[in-house]
Amino acid sequence: MEKRPVIIDCDTGTDDAIALVAALNCDALDVRAITCVSGNVDLCYTAPNTLNLCRMLGFDVKVAQGSPKPICRDLNDIRLVGNEDEGTISTHGQTGMGNVTLPQCGGDFYEKNAVETIYEEALACGGKLELIAVGPMTNVALALLCHPDLKDLIAHIWFMGGAAYGGNTTAVAEFNILCDPEAAHLVMQSGIDMTMVGLDVTEKAAVPDAACDEIRAIGTKDATVVADILDFMRMRRDEYGGEDTLMHDALAVAAACVPGVVKTSRYFVDTECAGTYTFGHTFVAKDDRFGKFTPNCNVAEEVDMDIFLGWLRSCIQNSKKRA
Repeated sequence: MEKRPVIIDCDTGTDDAIALVAALNCDALDVRAITCVSGNVDLCYTAPNTLNLCRMLGFDVKVAQGSPKPICRDLNDIRLVGNEDEGTISTHGQTGMGNVTLPQCGGDFYEKNAVETIYEEALACGGKLELIAVGPMTNVALALLCHPDLKDLIAHIWFMGGAAYGGNTTAVAEFNILCDPEAAHLVMQSGIDMTMVGLDVTEKAAVPDAACDEIRAIGTKDATVVADILDFMRMRRDEYGGEDTLMHDALAVAAACVPGVVKTSRYFVDTECAGTYTFGHTFVAKDDRFGKFTPNCNVAEEVDMDIFLGWLRSCIQNSKKRA
């Protein structure tokens, strides 16, 4: 089976790290590069988290640093909108990796920044490159702004973000989109084919406790770091009433790999950038009561948890091939 070339754009916190472990071990994907952005925590944490994780597990994939801030907003102001200074710390820990400490790899980031790395790989892949964006879409938007021809070189964008209904940071906004709504708007209206894996499905994608224990039993470095993160998430859930072991980002990777793991419908999707109470909201036009819209995005609406958990376990099981 020919592997599909992808770049993963992420703000590596806890569930991003699990998504990366799964993607790097997935038989379907050729991870050409990983680009880092501020989001769950600042870039000074997300980029080293990504580099250290990859090198600890023995992957020499390119890791490129991206934007430390949204296109035209202050990230700290955005975090305050939903009290996210406290929320992201409680969800991801001070440095993004919960209570998991990664060894310092001492390696180097890729010589090019995220924007130029995305463009370089898009050219090299001749229109076959896919992007999996599991953080704010700042890097992707900047790449499109700097290289207008990029929109014709990306085969598909899979992104974790948004929701057809509600939000998790404000009443109407999901965190990744809220962090840089202008970037999300630009990407959504770029004309690139895309799939949105939003809260409507990711909030159903919790790893059961028994599955957490099964993952640890695999016994590799990859399995251990995933299990340690899951244990942190379980501890926050049990002791502080925090979020469950939700695999927001890993589900977006799975959607890119496994037919049937999510059920999608095609709608017009855009991001609200101006509303006092609604900026960061993803508008999903599910009917024509509010106007006629041309669908531009596959929107995930249901998840098959048996398929997802089977895929996640199989990816981590693949790490035994390198042990």
